[in-house]
Amino acid sequence: MPTVVVVDDAADVRLLMKTRLRVSGAFRVVGEGADGAQAVALAEQHEPALMLLDVSMPGVDGLQALPEVLKASPSTRVVMFSGFEEHGLAERARALGAADFIEKSVPVDALLARLLE
Repeated sequence: MPTVVVVDDAADVRLLMKTRLRVSGAFRVVGEGADGAQAVALAEQHEPALMLLDVSMPGVDGLQALPEVLKASPSTRVVMFSGFEEHGLAERARALGAADFIEKSVPVDALLARLLE
């Protein structure tokens, strides 16, 4: 079962995603964090198969953390997760190494389907 780390500054979003990922039976959640610095530390500690990484967080944001996450754990598939629809944001994330970019407005079941691709 693929391991996953969820990183989002909103505790309720982390709880929702962790719960839904666990209930799906398709992933094993091994960690969670609230900012980019924690994302890098979690990548080093767990080397997860997948990281769901929020774009906008205080301190070190997801885009700043992404290259460091991939340096710490090159095999981790990082999916950026954002509530913002800023023009060019998805392209910037992919250019930095993100495997996918998903808006938070996507229904949870559709999100899970994308994560399983």
